[in-house]
Amino acid sequence: MSNPLLRAFVLDRLGLRGPLWAPDQAIAAATALGMIQIDSIRVMGLRNHELAWAARTDAPVSAFYDLVYQQRGMIETHYPVFATRRDWLPWFLRDFDKALNADRLKELRPVMRKMLRHIAEHGPSSPADFESERVIGGFNTIKATTKALEYLFYTGQLQIVGRTAHFHRLFDLTERVGSDLQLPPPNWRRDNGLFFVQSALTVLKLATAQQLAERTAHHIGSWRGGGLPLARKLVAKAEAKGLIQRVPFDDASGEKVPHFALPSDITAFADRAELRDDTARIIPPLDNLLFSRRRLTELFGFTYKFEAYTPLDQRRFYFALPIIYGDAVVGQIDAKKDGEDWRVLDLDIHGDLPVDALRQAVHRLAAIAETGRVTTARAVPAKWRKGLAGRIDIP
Repeated sequence: MSNPLLRAFVLDRLGLRGPLWAPDQAIAAATALGMIQIDSIRVMGLRNHELAWAARTDAPVSAFYDLVYQQRGMIETHYPVFATRRDWLPWFLRDFDKALNADRLKELRPVMRKMLRHIAEHGPSSPADFESERVIGGFNTIKATTKALEYLFYTGQLQIVGRTAHFHRLFDLTERVGSDLQLPPPNWRRDNGLFFVQSALTVLKLATAQQLAERTAHHIGSWRGGGLPLARKLVAKAEAKGLIQRVPFDDASGEKVPHFALPSDITAFADRAELRDDTARIIPPLDNLLFSRRRLTELFGFTYKFEAYTPLDQRRFYFALPIIYGDAVVGQIDAKKDGEDWRVLDLDIHGDLPVDALRQAVHRLAAIAETGRVTTARAVPAKWRKGLAGRIDIP
C-alpha cells in the first residue's frame, strides 16, 4: 500500500477517522462532505445514506433526514440521487434543461401543468399520488407522471422535500420551499469553471490529477460538453491559482504521482496526523470513500466490487460493507436484518482487526437497525462467530 499518511488523510477528511462526530457537530460536518449518496436498498435495516451517517456520527439517523428535508442545508437531487450542499445545486443543474429530450418535454407539458396545479393546491406529492400511463424510461418503463416530475425537477420548478413511509419521494414547488434555488448563477464557463474542480475535491478530499479530472468532468456534466480535456485544463488552472495544492507529505514513501487536496483540508489535518484510532467502522457500498474505486485500490490495496447485481452463482457477497480499522481497509462484511436479528452472512478479514473492535461496530449497527440480537451464518469463520454473536450489548 502507499504512503500511510495519504490513507490517514483521506479517511480523516471524510469523517472516517478519530472520534465519531458529536450530535451537535454532525450537520456541519456532513455538509462539509459536499455530497452523500442516497439509495433505497434496505438490506440490513439501514439504507446506504443511513449507514454512511452511522459510520461517522452518534447523532440519530433522523438527524440526517432533518438536515435534508427540514433544515435543507443539503438538497436531494433526482438522478443520480444525492444529498448535495444547497449552495451547489444551482451550479450543478444549470443548463440541464437544454439536455432534456425536446420531443418528450413537449409531449409531457400538459401532464406537467396538471401536476403543478395539483401540488400547488394539495402540497407535497409523490408519484403514487398520480395516475398515468407507462412510458419508456428508468430501468424499464415508468409512469409518465414520474418522468414529468423528473423534468419539473431539472427545469427548477419542483424540489424533493421528503420521503413517504415507503421511501417514495415527495415533491413541492421550488418557489414555496427554496426560491433562492431559482436564481440563475453566474455564467459557469466565465466565472465558475473552477467551482467544479473545488466541488470535486471537496467530495474526494484527496486525488491524483487524473482522479480529480475524472470527478470534475462528472460534476460539470456531459450535457455541457468539454469532458476530460476541459476538466484537465481546469485542474491545472486551479493549481496555478492556489485553489488546490499538492499534499506536502506525498513524497514520504516515494510516490511518483502527486496527490491534491484543498488548502483548508491540508491545514486541518496537520493537527490530526498523529491521531490514533482504535474504532472499527463499517461503511456502505456507495460511501464517499468509494466514489473513486481506483483510488481505493491504489491507496488501500483493496479492490471493492458491489455484487448486488451479479448473478447469484457468480458472487460471494450481496451487499458487502468494507470495514475500516487503524487507517486501513481490513475486510468486508455481508449481513441482513432477519426479523429481530441482525444476521452476519459472511465475513472476509485480511488485515489486523481485534474481535472486540468488530463486535462493537457490528452491535452498534444492529442497535441502530432496531434489532435485539446478532446471529451468524456458518459461512462466518468460527473465531468471528463466537466473537460477534449474542444479545445487543450497546447501551
